[in-house]
Amino acid sequence: MNWTSRISVAFVAVFLGAGLPALMLAAQGPGVSSSSLLDTVSRGQDRPMRLKDEIRLGGDYLVGRGVAADPVQAAYWYRRAADDGDPDAQTEIGYFYLTGLGVKPDPAVAARWFERAMGAGSQKAKLNLAVLYLKGMGVSRDPGFGLELLRQVAHDGSAVAESYLGNAYYNGIGVPADHKAGEMWFEKAAKEGSAEGEFDMGSLYSVPADHVHDFEKAAKLLSLSARQGYVPAMHLLGLLLLNHPEIPQQPSEAEGLLSRAATAGNWRSSVALGIMNRDGRRTQKNIAAACRWFAIAGRQGGTDVDEYLRGDLATCHRILSATEEHDVLDASKAWMTEHRRKDLFVFGDAYRSGDFPSLEAFEIEPVQVSTDAGLSKTPE
Repeated sequence: MNWTSRISVAFVAVFLGAGLPALMLAAQGPGVSSSSLLDTVSRGQDRPMRLKDEIRLGGDYLVGRGVAADPVQAAYWYRRAADDGDPDAQTEIGYFYLTGLGVKPDPAVAARWFERAMGAGSQKAKLNLAVLYLKGMGVSRDPGFGLELLRQVAHDGSAVAESYLGNAYYNGIGVPADHKAGEMWFEKAAKEGSAEGEFDMGSLYSVPADHVHDFEKAAKLLSLSARQGYVPAMHLLGLLLLNHPEIPQQPSEAEGLLSRAATAGNWRSSVALGIMNRDGRRTQKNIAAACRWFAIAGRQGGTDVDEYLRGDLATCHRILSATEEHDVLDASKAWMTEHRRKDLFVFGDAYRSGDFPSLEAFEIEPVQVSTDAGLSKTPE
């Protein structure tokens, strides 16, 4: 993934499903710790009450609200609600199949769930299906049809769709590249409070060489996006504050943003934290900590980052003793065990209060700003 171009093609992909045959996610149900939980979701309940309980349990297991977090069981309960005909649950289980959350990833199955939910009137499902057609995931690639679906959702008032249209125009996806038109859609989305739109405008004011830079304005826009839980905004704001100490900021704010994004699965933030520890940027030099973050980034990004990290990992191998290197690798493995998920949005305590929100955004291989964005490059 090359972060040398500016703007993230942060497209949604959430809900689907047309005529999908019933597939059991588990042979013996969810295996909950208390039979009373199962009793509350009896097939003898009225449909509205049954759906409410199934969706509640799906959300509980997804975030660990009152039970141990378990994506497999979350998928089980969302699937039951989807089979019972709830379009939001159909969109949710489509997201699960698209990302491999609690189920084996299958974009074609995800697309069918999105189609089914869209047929029931779900705008989120239409938005996600648009992305699949733009990218050719689970369906034959058809950028023209994907753009038409995006326009329909934007016309119906979706600021997220406006942001995605901006990315399509800015990056030339399905249409000739048009930066002016792209920025128009970004600005519209940002004014309507879209976290994606705020991120896009913050990116424009801080990254591309062919756009006027205003770092304080960028920081304000990125901060608005980050407050909505948008992980790419946390990452970019953390880098912006780190590289521009003249921007008003709290002590350790940059490191805190990068740590939060890394915890959400953003390998670029893990690389940035490694570079900070390696070079003593806003922190004391700590080679072991740097190597741990580089190892974490490698586990998060897999083969996508192997080449990028090659130099630093070789340096770690050369500098650390065999025992130290073993400890670093064990620590990175333990960290990943505690932070398995990759999230585009992180909501903190609000994520667990009230009704559990639908997972409504999916990042499909974005083209974004460089991973270090001004930090010293990883040595070869």
